Amino acid sequence: MTSLMPLDPLPVWIAAAAIATLLAQASVSKFADLALLEQHLIAYGLPSRGLALATRLLPAVELALALALLTPLRTAAALAAAALLLAYAALMGHHRWQGRRLDCGCGGEPLAVSWPLVARNLVLTGLALLAATPTTARVLGLPDLALVLASVALATLLYAAFHQLLRLGPPQRSAPYPHSR
Repeated sequence: MTSLMPLDPLPVWIAAAAIATLLAQASVSKFADLALLEQHLIAYGLPSRGLALATRLLPAVELALALALLTPLRTAAALAAAALLLAYAALMGHHRWQGRRLDCGCGGEPLAVSWPLVARNLVLTGLALLAATPTTARVLGLPDLALVLASVALATLLYAAFHQLLRLGPPQRSAPYPHSR
């Protein structure tokens, strides 16, 4: 087995910070409404026996991963985040394949499980894997850190815009306007 070629740390830390931001937001959203999270877990088919534990453990794991992504534990946390995001994608894909209509439980406003949402999670899985990549020894300077912050801000805006597009669904065709005379 060959090891991955080290990358410049800048794109790796941008990916790590973006995934950390996403997981932190998801965690806070879930902690803010544990009853809704419990409803989502029931809808996804989680047995009632582990429901109370899962309702508290899931947002705690997301928060722990978000924090660990910004530490020397970045690689392990990024691999765990990739596994979590891939599991979310697989679970959503399974329910979509079965024709079930349910809310993704992603946090925030309701969002129906869809194939584009599954694809979004697969892209996020790839971003988490980028965050797990070994880096060269180059030390990031202040301009690099500013670029990381700006990139995360932009990624957050793009994520929110894509989330809103998914929420709105495909464009609806409207009937042509009647001619007025």
